[in-house]
Amino acid sequence: MSRQEAIEFLRKLSDKNVPITDDPVPDAVIKAARLQANEPGRSEDDYASTLQAWAEFCQRFQETKNRRHQTVMQQVANFAMTGEMGIAYVLTTGLEQALKAERRARRGLYPNALYSVVADGIAAGLNWKSINVQTGGSHYRLSGEEKMFRGRYDDWTATEVLGAHIEIGKHTLHVGTTVPKILAALEERYGLDFKELEKQRKSRK
Repeated sequence: MSRQEAIEFLRKLSDKNVPITDDPVPDAVIKAARLQANEPGRSEDDYASTLQAWAEFCQRFQETKNRRHQTVMQQVANFAMTGEMGIAYVLTTGLEQALKAERRARRGLYPNALYSVVADGIAAGLNWKSINVQTGGSHYRLSGEEKMFRGRYDDWTATEVLGAHIEIGKHTLHVGTTVPKILAALEERYGLDFKELEKQRKSRK
């Protein structure tokens, strides 16, 4: 089996979310680890190290309470099974990079409710259902997941919100970058702080 054939085979295994558990280890993980270990220049040690990395990944997932970080970890797990990069590398270094990107995106993000309000208005102006706004994603995320929607903006990770877009023929409206520019312009013009206003709104409920 060529590398490309192996990648296509593994992609079929990960059409759905890979169960993040090591009791038992999912078949997709075992097959992906075995295929990688059989590549030229690799050995049985690679198979063992991959399963060890998976076990540590599962433990970290179980200890993670942040729902959006869990979503990022699920995306990383799915990507790791494609075999496009070393599985252990994706589950360790790749995971750290993905979580770092998520935290960085979250720090600069306006409250999700505001994205929903403004982006819905943009979509409505295009006679477009806002639910069809596609999410963006990190490097460690399957390209096919671009069109997999999980509810609305409050179910998306920060990197997905910032990468949200609407495809209009050959053109793309980058909602994730357009919305913050609109909100920032309103803040500057009228001396507002939307993050603080959103906190006050929640406290009044």
